[in-house]
Amino acid sequence: MGDLSDRVGALLLGDLAPRRIAEISRLVEDCGFAELWLSEDYFMLSGFASAAIALQATQRVRVGIGAISNRVRHPAVTAMEAATLAGAFPGRFYSLGLGHGVPAWVKQMNLAPKSLLDSMKEALAGVSRLLKGETLTEKGAYYSYDKVALHHIAPDLKVMAAVVGPKSIDLAATHSDGLQMSVLAGPKYVETVADRIKDARTSAGLPSDFPIVTYALACVDPDRNKARERLRKVAAFYIGAGGPNLLTNVYGVDDQVNALMKQGGASAVEAGMPDSWLDWLGIAGSPDEAVASTKALINAGSTSVILCMIPSEDLPRQLELVGRDVLSKL
Repeated sequence: MGDLSDRVGALLLGDLAPRRIAEISRLVEDCGFAELWLSEDYFMLSGFASAAIALQATQRVRVGIGAISNRVRHPAVTAMEAATLAGAFPGRFYSLGLGHGVPAWVKQMNLAPKSLLDSMKEALAGVSRLLKGETLTEKGAYYSYDKVALHHIAPDLKVMAAVVGPKSIDLAATHSDGLQMSVLAGPKYVETVADRIKDARTSAGLPSDFPIVTYALACVDPDRNKARERLRKVAAFYIGAGGPNLLTNVYGVDDQVNALMKQGGASAVEAGMPDSWLDWLGIAGSPDEAVASTKALINAGSTSVILCMIPSEDLPRQLELVGRDVLSKL
């Protein structure tokens, strides 16, 4: 494996059948990936339960959860769950990501907060302080505690923020242990955010060391056109769900995204997006192109690049292909 391969991981998406988590986790490790991340997309797979299965099934790969909504569990319960995994698998369960949660899913549970930033800030603080061994007695706008302390602590576990927008990024820079970047985070977005985080941490007098974990939609195939068409469909879905935001704004395409969305949502985006967008919307093409795209994300400031390989039914073949023909060249 090359020098950069230790910074590349794989994500298991929520549509993976629960009975296959152990099998695929072992394959991720056997193919040489350094990290394995588990998502918690509601209402599919539990992040904590999936991580426990993955950790039990593997021996070396580092495991992270990214991300859970801060709204679906009290921070004391989140901290307890995380500390249990960290204690059972010391050094291997190394990171937990907290996000706002996809708005539609959070609204389905009637958990949408009045202030996304305040809710996130309280959750990050509560989980981090409990993991470090503090006893909390306080009343917040969203989360309160009465002499709450963990029996098992995990002071070294990284509590990251999984956010996209500029205000949330500023919060993450000063109140979390790292940032998890959404899929569609192209190199220019990564660089923009990395610079913003550096400025925020410098202004706050904080150390410059700050992990940036970047999720990347990925489809690798010797037939580059096949890979790019597959990625086009999934990328269009994510653009349709999120609309114009900082991910697209840094490329100056918000007006085009808006126009396509008005024409017919994700299907219009899929049909009308320029092929050049695929160069930053994900990692798609031949193995050599995947090597170049992964390096671009790392050079832009990603400390880890986590491949979200599509389609899910092709995951075993994708893992083996990337392990053999991409990781070996990084």
